[in-house]
Amino acid sequence: MKRPVEKVQENKRKRRQSPPSVKPTPSLPLDLISQIFLKLPANAVAKFRCVSKLWSTVTTDPYFINKFETQPRLLLYFKGGVDKLFVFSVSQHNPNDSYSHYSSSQPINSYHMKYPKRISFISKQKTESVHGLICFQKSAKPIVWNPNPNVRKLLYLPRPDKSWKKGIIAFLGYDPIDCVHKVVCMPSGEEASDECRVLTLGWSNQKYSWRRIRSRCTHRPFVYGQCINGVLYYQAQLGGGSGRAIMSFDVRSEKFGVIALPWAGYWEMRIITYERKFACVGSVENSISVWVLEDAEKLKWSNHIFLPLSHYYVQGLENFKLMGTTDDGELIYVQTKLFKSFHVIYIHPRRKTFRKVDYRGIVDDEFRKRHRLGEGRLRGLQVFPNHVETLLSY
Repeated sequence: MKRPVEKVQENKRKRRQSPPSVKPTPSLPLDLISQIFLKLPANAVAKFRCVSKLWSTVTTDPYFINKFETQPRLLLYFKGGVDKLFVFSVSQHNPNDSYSHYSSSQPINSYHMKYPKRISFISKQKTESVHGLICFQKSAKPIVWNPNPNVRKLLYLPRPDKSWKKGIIAFLGYDPIDCVHKVVCMPSGEEASDECRVLTLGWSNQKYSWRRIRSRCTHRPFVYGQCINGVLYYQAQLGGGSGRAIMSFDVRSEKFGVIALPWAGYWEMRIITYERKFACVGSVENSISVWVLEDAEKLKWSNHIFLPLSHYYVQGLENFKLMGTTDDGELIYVQTKLFKSFHVIYIHPRRKTFRKVDYRGIVDDEFRKRHRLGEGRLRGLQVFPNHVETLLSY
């Protein structure tokens, strides 16, 4: 018979040898997991898909993919060498309270890919990044590209109309209510038309088909559009010698509208998004004039006159071109000639302040040597402000 002391010691030994009992912890609800993943960068979400079947199901669900997007960034790319396309994504955010000239040490997302055959990424038609996707055109066929480094998918769409032999003008719109992209195509050429073709992008293995939509009036679109809050805007020449106007296309209802220009004359302007509204900006009498569309139904515009670029005493302004605005209301001027540095000027016209950012790691000596690009000027720079990374893979 064991003594009490021996029993106590034996029980202690058993407790030390036996593994501790672990109570099962309840798993997180799927909607909470989804909300956590929505706040992560795209590359992290792509890695987490491999962790478990549950996480893969959450991150590949259409609802999650439609809701996922990153903070707006500045996307740019150019062709280097014979068959390489270099893609970069840099932050638009101002990390400092002061405005000055500084070098950005923020992370630069970059990659390069083989330049696709039979596609011109370097195009005169100015396009935009619409909810993470970019629309190009080759001859009379539109192409949709997702430049997300975790996707990099090109979607070749069928020809909208075989009778449009002179080519097409293609725009990309996004409906934030139904969370779908739509491609809007019209014939290019000198003649005005009241017809267009619309195609809704869907999930994989879908057979794409074009729908015929008629506009309210005949017009000839120019090669630049802007999709803002579910409405596609573009400047056009009206038929019958009626002059120029702004055409609007509601992406959800697929209805056209005509908006009269707010000024007399045809001075050169640029269509932009200003403070989340449609706007036209141009230079008038050595100043920056911005017309903001406050109410499309009532044709209510507001006009703002800002200081010219020369006010900020920045050298080499002739090499910078207006590309758009940030969500904070800064005008984005991008350096168009690439030698051994890449600069961006951000001007806040209301605050009358500016910052000039030198993004290190783009076209500098180290980058050129690594990719054997030589010392000459790199051409074909394309810039897309307010680009968000999306996981969409139509």
